[in-house]
Order: sequence, then C-alpha cells, then structure tokens
Amino acid sequence: MHRPPLAAIPRCPLTAVTHATAARETAASEAGTHTPWWRRFEVWFPLAVYAATRVFVVVVVLITQRSQIALPAPNGILRIMFPTGEAPGYWAVMGNWDGQWYQQIATYGYPNPLPLDDLGQVDMNAWAFFPLFPLIVAALMRLTGGDFYVVGSLTATVMGAVAIWLLYRLVDRAVGRWEAVVAVIGVCTFISAPILQASYTESLALLLVVLTLTLIRARQYWWVVVVLVLLAFTRNVVAAMAPVLIAHWIVRWRTEGAQFRLRDRILIGVLTVEAAVLAGLWPFLIGRATGVPTGYAQTMGAWKIGTDIKLSSWWNYLGFAYGSLGPILGIVMLAGFAWFMLTHRSWRWGPELWGWAGAYPAYQLLVTNTGPSRLRYAILAFTFTLFIAWFLKLRWWRRFAIPGLVVVAVLGLVQQVWWIQNYLIVSHLDGPIYFP
Repeated sequence: MHRPPLAAIPRCPLTAVTHATAARETAASEAGTHTPWWRRFEVWFPLAVYAATRVFVVVVVLITQRSQIALPAPNGILRIMFPTGEAPGYWAVMGNWDGQWYQQIATYGYPNPLPLDDLGQVDMNAWAFFPLFPLIVAALMRLTGGDFYVVGSLTATVMGAVAIWLLYRLVDRAVGRWEAVVAVIGVCTFISAPILQASYTESLALLLVVLTLTLIRARQYWWVVVVLVLLAFTRNVVAAMAPVLIAHWIVRWRTEGAQFRLRDRILIGVLTVEAAVLAGLWPFLIGRATGVPTGYAQTMGAWKIGTDIKLSSWWNYLGFAYGSLGPILGIVMLAGFAWFMLTHRSWRWGPELWGWAGAYPAYQLLVTNTGPSRLRYAILAFTFTLFIAWFLKLRWWRRFAIPGLVVVAVLGLVQQVWWIQNYLIVSHLDGPIYFP
C-alpha cells in the first residue's frame, strides 16, 4: 500500500516532526562543533539564568529566615524530628517541612514495622516519601562527611541545574530557540521554583522527567526503561508517561508507516505498560518490606490523602473558594486548554512535549488534592511556558515580546518572595498554616 511522503501527511496533533525542525537541529549541531562547549548559548544561557535566580532565592531566604520561629521536638503539627532554633539560617530553612522526612530517611532509613498512633492506626511515617533522593543524599553525606542540611540542599541545587540545561536543549531542538529561552526563564522564575534548591525531590523529578522525554524523542528506548524505574523511585508521576509514549507511537506510525519497525512498535508498547505498572512499584515494595500489603495506602491515609480519584475535590474547591462562578470558570479554562491542545499551535511541540503538556495536568487533577502543595507540583508542568511563548509572539504585540518576558520574570520573582515568606518559612503555628 502506497503511503504519502512526510510532507504530504495532513497536520494533526501527533505529527509534529517536520523537515524544518530536522534542518534546524542539523544546522545548530554543525555550528556548535566549532565553538567551545562553555561558550555555546545552549550551555551558558540556561545555567546563567538558573544561577542568577538561585542567588536571588538565597538572598530572599537569608532575609526572611529571621522571622522563622524555633521548632522544638516533638511538635504535633509539623512533626519536628530535628529541632532548630529561631532564625536558623539558609541551610536549615531549605530543610524545612518534608525535608525533615528526607533527613530521617537519609539518617536512619525507613521504619519497620509501621508506626501506630494512640488509636492503633498507621501514623504519619517516612514510607510516604520515595527513596531515590534521600538515598543519594545519604551516600553523599557518607562520602563527604557533610550534614544533611548542606548536602541535601546542594544536591538538589545541582540536580536542578542539570534539569534546566536539559530542558533548554529539549525545547530548543523540539520547538525553537525562543520557546527554549521562555521555558528556562519561566521555570526559574515560577512561584515555587525556590523548591529546586530545597531538600525536596522536585529537582530530581524535573531532571528525570526532562531526561525521559529527551530519550523518548531520541528513540533511545532501552535507556527509557532504566530512567522510568528511577522516576518511579522519585515521585508518583511515572504513570503520566504512558500517554506520552502512546502519542510518540502514533506519530511514528503515521509518519513512517512500514518503516516503523515491528521491534520498535513492540518496545514502545512495553514501555507504555511499564510506565503504568511502575506506579504501583513503591506501594508494592512497602507491602513486602513491612508485611502490610496496604501499608502505603494506610500511610497516605494518615496524612488524610487517600488513593481515590480527586477530581471532585477540585470541583468542590472551585465552588468553595470562588462561589458559583468558580466551577463555570473552571469549565471555561478546561475548554480553552483542550481547544489549544487540538490546534496546530501545540502540535508543533512534538508528541513528547505535547503528550506531557496534556497528561501531567490531567494526572494531577485526578490523583492530587487541592492543598498548598499544588504550587510545588505545578513546576513539573513546565510546558506551561510554551503557552507563554506563544502568547508573547502573537502579532498584536510581537514587537514587545522581550519586554513582556521581562515582566513575566519580574512578576514571578515577586511571587517567589511571597511564597518563601508564607510557604517555606515557619513563622507561626497558629491559624492557617501553608506549606510547600
């Protein structure tokens, strides 16, 4: 059966690989071979933006940490396991909140058997937190002799730098230079971006997500097998890679036809199943280690976080927070997002970025609640920056695209100050308490 050439295939959401993109990548690669790596824009620009914004966060934290109160142990609200005094300094602040749990894992490991509260129910415990980041920090602590606060924060910061560099490369090669610039600036100035240098898993998760998308796009499928496992031990987001792999499979089938080798078809299918199955790997291992098959679900229940579908909680939140207009605005936003994702404006991103742009937000709506941590979770939805890049390049104000990007960045940095003061710093233990 005769198949039309690539250029003749009609545009659809899953056929974003074009000859123009391939030519641009080839030209960029050839130009880069004559320039020392440290002078290449794709190296120094993302790292410079990341470094500048990290210094900004350090300065803000050093100022705002003066308002942090002493955190003695025990404390029923924050579960303080490693007490700190008031105004504890930069390193201790970057180990606040969940950092305490990662510190416990890195220092003492996971508890076995599962701890119980006074009512005999499973209590809050470290099994709720995935092991890869704290185990890496623990290894580095033994190697360097450093304490958790310093090693944990520095490890997260370095991982974040690698993630931002890879993000720039991915977006630059998949979409274009402008979009890559906006992606780096948008992520580095995002409201919760300070978490990239805290003792949390966001830096490692961002690194592994971007690396997975890069490997899928490069068709390095055997490496994807490995990275998916690492992602499954980092954050509970690996299942969102299944739709990405499906989109990638469809693109290859439509654009290559009979040239899409049977071996690759099967391998991508196996990867899709792997991504879905790996979502249950950590809960399964907890059950085996503790002897309680439902240990993970009971542990999450101690935080009042069930394993049920959360979509209704978002609907209820919109009504509670914004009245009758809330659900209506939510429907309008979802409809607008769906419309944009089904137009050529997003198809040009390629199936990997396009798939993640749709799959990850949908996954978050289904499995996460409406608590304050949603701002932290949103940093993995880095494809939101592609919407900003498109909007700033609309013909009505294209000439003001760069000033517009500067405004976006400045507003983001202002929001970071507010987020650090109200979410990261522990300034009170009464009334509403927000957390990263």
